[in-house]
Amino acid sequence: MQKLIKKMQKGELHVHLNGLASTSLVQKLLIEEKAEIPAGFNLNVDLLRTSPSTDLETYLKPWQVLRLIPRSKAALGLVIDSAFENLQSQNVTFVELRNSVIYIALLNNITISTALSWLIHEIDRASDKYSIKAGLIITISRGDYAPDHLRSLMEAYVQLGRPDRVIGLDLAGNEDTTSPVELGQLFRKAKEEQGLKITIHAGETGNPENIRDAIINFDADRIGHGTAAYKSLAVMDMLRDRDICVEVCPISNRLTGAVGAHESHPVSEFIKMGVPFVICSDNPSIHDSNINEDYLEFYRETHNIDILESMLNRQIKYTFLRGIN
Repeated sequence: MQKLIKKMQKGELHVHLNGLASTSLVQKLLIEEKAEIPAGFNLNVDLLRTSPSTDLETYLKPWQVLRLIPRSKAALGLVIDSAFENLQSQNVTFVELRNSVIYIALLNNITISTALSWLIHEIDRASDKYSIKAGLIITISRGDYAPDHLRSLMEAYVQLGRPDRVIGLDLAGNEDTTSPVELGQLFRKAKEEQGLKITIHAGETGNPENIRDAIINFDADRIGHGTAAYKSLAVMDMLRDRDICVEVCPISNRLTGAVGAHESHPVSEFIKMGVPFVICSDNPSIHDSNINEDYLEFYRETHNIDILESMLNRQIKYTFLRGIN
């Protein structure tokens, strides 16, 4: 099965840039750039999450330092090259990379539009170099400043001439964090006026109502993780009837604790209920893993080879990238 999976062409619709770059490169850049490592953070241990965490906050500990790089455009190029090398080795032919952009501006004391232009230039270069079609999904973190961040990012996007490389918006972070009500309106405005697609991290921490909110208030085209959907038949019906795809990340869902050690993965319920989904990897380098391993984990959960063999068609159907066939 591993050999069969490795040969399959794949798309990747849910992966974070800094969680895709190799751990060795991250360590090298942190040391070379003399990043201020938080007290108690062990670079040899805490960059990896290979056993289930007690909660999402614990799982996200690596991001305490992943947000400290890159501190130059050259370093950003190295991160993106590492990410694309990983993708190429897993036979990924198209990818939607997620990045929050603003931290790059802050780290490098540059404008948001400059940070976004750096990202676009380096993704352009790597896409050509590795023959992998790629798009950028801009991630906004939940919280009080989310509307301001989204406005600033949209201003930069327009200032750069609405580059085709930017294909969508993502909302991420602790689902228990309250964001201003206007945030959903701003996401919908970006979709209506700029034509950007929407994906929302929702239902990862056990509440199916967060998925309903993502659909109704944010007009989500896809749902990130969505593991809690199985707790509500109404939510699963909504996903199915509106053809909203769930980005299932089998390994990540176990490591974050979204799916318990002795629980069946909700993807089995998605199959029964006709909920559309694709297999993704989320943060494979943090997991010391890759998307091939996520495919294998899906097979162990479901023993459904037919879905695996048709996964590329699903990814083509639900990708935000244009011209994928």
